[in-house]
Amino acid sequence: MKPTPEQIRSALAAAEAMRERGEDPDALALTLLYLKRHCERLEPVFLHAERFVGFGQDEGEHRQLVRAIEAARRGEAKEAGADTQDFGLTSSA
Repeated sequence: MKPTPEQIRSALAAAEAMRERGEDPDALALTLLYLKRHCERLEPVFLHAERFVGFGQDEGEHRQLVRAIEAARRGEAKEAGADTQDFGLTSSA
C-alpha cells in the first residue's frame, strides 16, 4: 500500500523531529531519512536508464546515465565517508 504525498511529508517531518530530539532508539527515523535520500539519488539513474533503453541506446543518454550513476555513488560515499570509483565522465556537465 502506497502512502499519500501528505503521509510521506508527515512521516519525514516526524523523522526529522525524532532525530533532532535524539529519540530514535530503533533507528527508524534514521532509516526513513536515509532511504528518502537514497531514492532521490537513484531517480536520475532510473530516468536516464529508461531513456537510454527506450530511445535506441543513444550515446548522449548513455553519457547522462553514467553521470547519474556516478553522482548516486558519490552521494552514497559522501554519507559513508568513503571514496568511489569515477568512470571519467564527471568533469564535464
